Amino acid sequence: MDKLDAWDASKADDPQFMMNMAKKYVIMDTLQQHGGECKFGVLFQRADELHCDVLTAALNSLKRKKAVGYEKEMPLLSPVDNEVMVKLLKPDFDCFA
Repeated sequence: MDKLDAWDASKADDPQFMMNMAKKYVIMDTLQQHGGECKFGVLFQRADELHCDVLTAALNSLKRKKAVGYEKEMPLLSPVDNEVMVKLLKPDFDCFA
């Protein structure tokens, strides 16, 4: 995550901050850049680029809050679920609220 302008190294030990960063900069931003939906594999690739290891947990959290949606009931895992489409349901969702 240290590749992001919004990165605050002083909060690197705060798990909630790290989860919110993943929600915003890995999931929400990537979905918005792809017109509101993309395959899980695209999200996984972005998470890998940012050295983010909480993608699945962040995605599950956003799904529970109905900010994103996808067909599977179980958590998404790579490479098995790389073709599953993830859709942005609440584009204005505030990950840090």
